[in-house]
Amino acid sequence: MIEEIAYGGWKRNLRLRGESTELVITLDVGPRVIRYATHGGANVFAELSEQLGGCDEKEWMIRGGHRFWTAPEADHSYELDNSPVTWKKLGDTSVEIIQPASASFGFQKTLRVELLENELVRITHLLANASQAPLEMTPWALSVMAPGGTALIPQPFLDLHPGEFPEGREAKPEEFLPNRELVLWPFTNLGDGRYLFSKHFLRMSYAANLPATKLGLKLPSGWIAYQNGANVFAKYFTYNPALTYPDHGANCELYTDKNIFELESLANLQSLPVGGVREHIEHWSLHPIATDLRDEQAALDFFAALPKI
Repeated sequence: MIEEIAYGGWKRNLRLRGESTELVITLDVGPRVIRYATHGGANVFAELSEQLGGCDEKEWMIRGGHRFWTAPEADHSYELDNSPVTWKKLGDTSVEIIQPASASFGFQKTLRVELLENELVRITHLLANASQAPLEMTPWALSVMAPGGTALIPQPFLDLHPGEFPEGREAKPEEFLPNRELVLWPFTNLGDGRYLFSKHFLRMSYAANLPATKLGLKLPSGWIAYQNGANVFAKYFTYNPALTYPDHGANCELYTDKNIFELESLANLQSLPVGGVREHIEHWSLHPIATDLRDEQAALDFFAALPKI
């Protein structure tokens, strides 16, 4: 179930193999999960071919795959991950990838990857303070998806204005209040054709001929998905409305440009004390599919059948 293989031009990588899916984790650079796919199938993650197999570069490399960053975005987010990492086996289908402590920013990243029952994947991002002062940063998990797909973001229950409730239905005070928030960047153009709002979902699609765009939001439902051809990748994470999150309160962000499409989740903001460790967990699942989830009813039926984490 766990073996060391060559992949993408790197000599040392770990492959975790389940009954129908596999993960490949780089060891010559990282921490990074570079591949997630069915056996012999296409990688759901992007792979930037010109950056595969490289090591010890002097500038940050996106490469593709799933990476571990720190938020809010600043110089520390771009701490180099171009050097070898160490690893240890935790179980028959679980490993831990340890990056050396950062001399520049005082943190150490550890990525725990576990292949669970029913092909569910648990990814634990551990950010440790190895410095002599508190750190004002938090884990940020970025899945760099292969271009060409559409992200589906669940929306809260859509209701009537309380003034239009049918006779006999009493309005509650909270039903007059907003129940969703979007976070927009200076380069976010909601009218560029990539965004589609429907009753149950917000969709955001890849477009090769358009410039970069980004969207953030508070996502209480705690999951997001990406369909690209015959596969749907779903990722699950948490949200606590009592806590503070980066970027005006976003626990979920999406970014796309001509090369990639990113699905991002963020841990809450909290000072990390000396010697402290912050944990941020995602779960992943991968599903073959024959229907187009841009169809509203098809999407509702599909996601109703997804495992509840």
